[in-house]
Amino acid sequence: MSSAMPTLRDRQTASTREQILQVAMQQLGQGPRGTFSHESIANAAGMGARTVYRHFPDRASLLEALWARLREATQVSFPTAESDILPMARTVFREFDANELLVRAVLNSPAGIEVRERGGVEGRAAFEQSLAPLIDDLPEPRRAQIVAVFLAIYSAQFWDLLRERGRLSGPDAQEAVVWALDTLLRATKS
Repeated sequence: MSSAMPTLRDRQTASTREQILQVAMQQLGQGPRGTFSHESIANAAGMGARTVYRHFPDRASLLEALWARLREATQVSFPTAESDILPMARTVFREFDANELLVRAVLNSPAGIEVRERGGVEGRAAFEQSLAPLIDDLPEPRRAQIVAVFLAIYSAQFWDLLRERGRLSGPDAQEAVVWALDTLLRATKS
């Protein structure tokens, strides 16, 4: 049995959504110099603002779609096993560097709070799973503390702190996060 072909309307809807996301990515890529609003995206895309609002009713939904697109494109994810933590942290920080303007736009916007919260829920579950063999015998408050610290270090906010306040280069931030997580892993094991 073959699946039904998307209708012309479905293809047009998908094409319009894609165009909106491409323009939004370009505007975010302009950093603080650029504008980023439904109206500016609509203007740059040659469509009405109502069209942009129909696809993305608010700034949070637009940023969430952009963040999901970034995660998919860069394959940024959370570890599911202890052995994944260090190599994935290096990869995640490298991807934050490669997509710096979008990451900073999500970090520095009020709409980014909701996006980050959703990532926090996913991250907590992933670290609870990946650290389970090390922390299962610990009391609940200590397990929660350990998971929270790993999650905080394995984050765009920590990357931003290392880059901005710590004045580290991208590669130096990658090495710093791996060192910090490795140190925490060793401490958790002992």
